[in-house]
Amino acid sequence: MKILKIVISKGKDDFGAYGEEVPFIYASGTTIAAVKENILEAIKLYKEYNSILPEILNGEFELEYRMEE
Repeated sequence: MKILKIVISKGKDDFGAYGEEVPFIYASGTTIAAVKENILEAIKLYKEYNSILPEILNGEFELEYRMEE
């Protein structure tokens, strides 16, 4: 199965996340759980509004989270 790597970083007031292999997928949230939920929504919206998708988003894939220091 394909793996989409998501990088999460801690900011001053919240957390941010982005997809390493996919441009234009970003999310933020006040907790890690919230940012994970929001990145799923960002991926869903990206797939809904873009007719040409990066290979990683075609078919099934899993998310792998990594905390950036």
